[in-house]
Amino acid sequence: MRFDLLKPLGRLQAILLSFLCCLVAFLAGLIAVSSRTTPLEDAVRLSATNVSDVQVSGEYIYYLEAGSLHCVDTSGRFVWNTGVDAQSSFRVTQGGIACWRGTRLQIIDIKNGVVVGNVNAGKSILTAVVGDVYAAVVVGPEHLSTVLLTDTFGNVVDTLTDFDGVTVLDCGFFQGRELFWIMTLDSSGSTPTCRISTYKPGRRETGSITDMEQVIYKVMFRASNICAVGTKNLNVYDYTGSEKTGERVTVYGWHLESVDENSDDPLMLFTPNTQVGENIAIKDIRCIRGKSENYLHFPVACSQLIAFGDSVYGFAGAYLAVGSHGSGTSNLYQMPVNVTQVMGITDERYAVVKSGSSVYVVKLPEN
Repeated sequence: MRFDLLKPLGRLQAILLSFLCCLVAFLAGLIAVSSRTTPLEDAVRLSATNVSDVQVSGEYIYYLEAGSLHCVDTSGRFVWNTGVDAQSSFRVTQGGIACWRGTRLQIIDIKNGVVVGNVNAGKSILTAVVGDVYAAVVVGPEHLSTVLLTDTFGNVVDTLTDFDGVTVLDCGFFQGRELFWIMTLDSSGSTPTCRISTYKPGRRETGSITDMEQVIYKVMFRASNICAVGTKNLNVYDYTGSEKTGERVTVYGWHLESVDENSDDPLMLFTPNTQVGENIAIKDIRCIRGKSENYLHFPVACSQLIAFGDSVYGFAGAYLAVGSHGSGTSNLYQMPVNVTQVMGITDERYAVVKSGSSVYVVKLPEN
């Protein structure tokens, strides 16, 4: 007998045994997850296929396909269609729709799809947004931008030019107000400097916030204040730019994944930096609303989170984890389709999701 063959054979058997144990554990976990899930209703498939940008506002869904901007309801029924350039970009807000290509902007009434305003910006448009009273158009070049503020019919009412050498990161209008905000980044020095400026169209700058301690990546309106989220802190300011230091929250090591922007006091969902990045696997969530916060742990690793009211939705392929702010528990549901991307949630809690190249609508549970 070749006794020298026994030792290698033992190692091979050990490897096979370890593999089988891992496989059994994985299958047992999968069965355990499946046994405690509740299946959701069937999904409604929209006629949109291979569309790159699908947006949700209010109770409707918007997408651009074949030279038309479409508005559909959650059953897939067309509400209106408007002809636009096939290569256009668009941005939907409650105030209206900005649709642009090159130097031309169309302002579209969100209720009926009628083009109510046209703007020839003269330079290439980088982005645009429509508010309740005004619209904003950011034109290039990128590090020497100009912002045109117009009424919703496209008439220019103000021009902002103080953006030499900085990058415009984001801009918008505070909902229900005439106040316009813009966030810029100056990376020319040794320390990147973020600045948030607020303007009332036709008047001078009303406030300015400068942060040299961190990079700010999210701005929102909260209870008549400006809330700025950065890599270290969540800071709260009034409209003049004065910080309310008593409301500062340390968020170092956490990343803001979702915020309910339709709320005057929005729920914000933070996740550990270690669970986001190239391989997103979110299980731990820090929920913050005002001065109240709590933590959730989901039973499955999620690729995307959505905050809606008090609800926390975690999408994990074929599964949906649901929790709520103020509660440390969660429920697990089985999705009718394998979700690869979440586009948004309507006011009636219908999730608009992608599965491959197809777009589906799924009714979500409350909690």
